[in-house]
Amino acid sequence: MAKLPYPPAPELGWYSDDPVEGTPDSAVGTAEPQNDYGQPSTAEAATNTAFTAEPAATAAAAEPAATAPADTTPHAAENDIEDWDSTVLSSSFTSKAPKKTYLLHNDVTGQTIVIDKSTLLGRKPSMDVPQGAKAVRIVDPTRTTSRNHAAISIDTDGALWIEDYGSLNGTYIITNGQETQVTKGTPLKLSAPATVRIGDQFFQFTEKQA
Repeated sequence: MAKLPYPPAPELGWYSDDPVEGTPDSAVGTAEPQNDYGQPSTAEAATNTAFTAEPAATAAAAEPAATAPADTTPHAAENDIEDWDSTVLSSSFTSKAPKKTYLLHNDVTGQTIVIDKSTLLGRKPSMDVPQGAKAVRIVDPTRTTSRNHAAISIDTDGALWIEDYGSLNGTYIITNGQETQVTKGTPLKLSAPATVRIGDQFFQFTEKQA
């Protein structure tokens, strides 16, 4: 498989929650809410309660996307996730008691993420997720992971789905040497084994053996 060109990691200060010299980590995030482009979130500026992003398509109706090259164009600025309707994290979509457990393992960082319930993944994911779901912070030395980057879930039929949240550097599924982009608003089915690329981080996705 040919190596695809990936965008370089953004410099410090690109993300709104990047720490600045002399500022403790605990102080980060206390200023006016901003998106990943360092600008005030338009949704936050318009109203403190409304969520203006378009709702994601129903996962059951999603069609597989065509193979796409790495996306080096910045997406629209991401908002903090406040509305879980029609996403893979929706409580009406996910299985209450998954029969299987899956693993995401990054050989470079050594991080292993257990997928045993609906899981939000990102550089600094929201802790306010639906009941029964969890948020996991990705170890990312490349700094190419968005704050709320993607989510993986198991539906009521036991099928796995992955959804991108308009991330800057994209989410991709790699199977049999083919890389397919997970586009915002269109969850894709995910089967193990596969490789999942989150930003520039590669994770081996496998089923956990009993």
